[in-house]
Amino acid sequence: MKTDVQEINPTRKTIAVTVTSEEVSEQEAKLIKDFQRQAKIPGFRPGKAPEKMVRSRFAKDIQKELEQRVVSQAHQEGVAGADFTVFNIIKLDEGEISGGQEAVVTFTVDVVPEFEVPAYEGLKVTTTPTEATEADVAKMLDQILSQRAEYNVAEKAAEKGDYVQCGYEGKIGDDLVADLVPDTPMYGTQKSTWEEAGNENAPGVRAIIDGLVGMKAGDTKEVTMDFPEDFKPEALAGKTAVYSLEAKEVREKVMPEMDEAFFESLKVKDEAELRERISENIENQKKQQNANAERQQITEALINAVDFPVPESGVEAETETVLRDFMQRNMQQGVSADEFEKHKDSLHEGASKAGHDRLKSRFILSKIAEKEKITVENDDFSRMIMMEAQQSGENPEKLVKELRKDQNRINKMRREIILGKTMDLLVEKA
Repeated sequence: MKTDVQEINPTRKTIAVTVTSEEVSEQEAKLIKDFQRQAKIPGFRPGKAPEKMVRSRFAKDIQKELEQRVVSQAHQEGVAGADFTVFNIIKLDEGEISGGQEAVVTFTVDVVPEFEVPAYEGLKVTTTPTEATEADVAKMLDQILSQRAEYNVAEKAAEKGDYVQCGYEGKIGDDLVADLVPDTPMYGTQKSTWEEAGNENAPGVRAIIDGLVGMKAGDTKEVTMDFPEDFKPEALAGKTAVYSLEAKEVREKVMPEMDEAFFESLKVKDEAELRERISENIENQKKQQNANAERQQITEALINAVDFPVPESGVEAETETVLRDFMQRNMQQGVSADEFEKHKDSLHEGASKAGHDRLKSRFILSKIAEKEKITVENDDFSRMIMMEAQQSGENPEKLVKELRKDQNRINKMRREIILGKTMDLLVEKA
């Protein structure tokens, strides 16, 4: 058996394995004997049927099994025995495999790149204070109260925080905005919708949200919206639109009383305990944000510290994952499929960059893990299984049974644990 390796590019190679006619014949002879032992042919005891009859009766099965055995043998010799690490088999060309004839099996593979591990101890990261300020607590308390607020019909001008039923129509010159962006009606025409007056975080047309402040039911006015140069949808970018706005009903925001029933519903004793609970939650959130930021900064530092090509097939797989996750998140927020289609090129370009960087960081972390001799313990598996069970709502014991049947899933879990432990180590050393 002879192996010939050719480089297509720095991360892709072909491995051509030549299996001699004698080796193919040897595999075929073993195969015939196996079929003879197992074949049930009327008139013959097991193992006694003539070879010619077995060949004739099971020709298709014998050929299929021969191809599988020769390819497996070639894989063991050429792929598993290579002096480089195969990342992924891209293509298999097995040519013609027949008894008594030489066979050439060609594997096109992506390989794990070779590179020097960059310095990873003492990487600099920046964090923000985690203390919950009085302003933080007051803002969160206001959000809690707002979630339980009532909105009563009011014969008054809308104040910031009140909800207003309104209708509006936008024009840019003589053109209706609704005709320019038919897939996003919030920027064009709305016959009847509810908006929170003055809400700084509200989606939609900023001029309308702000313009509702001071309007009473039955009032009309015109407001002007200057869309930024980088605005999305692009059809409105840099344009100035005039909106005819009508207020139909005002509902006053009435905050709940912070009384005994209110505190009981939140499972706290009084306002002091509520503020303390809010403060703890804010501090925990800030700590988590810092932890995420540290990992992101370390990842970026590692990616920028060393340059090497990454396998195309890996980038493609990571790109698809990034795109799928992005689309799922945005579809849950109401973004239409047409909107994705309009921006598919820029979306794919961004996802490809993110996929490339994600794969590159995984290679670097894996090498650091090897250098630091990071291993996976039973406790690591137990913790990850409990986390997955909590996230999916699945019974942990059932999850363990499923894992025992799926070695690929176990291997993937093992890789994720190692990468996670490696990042934890880098954070400690940062």
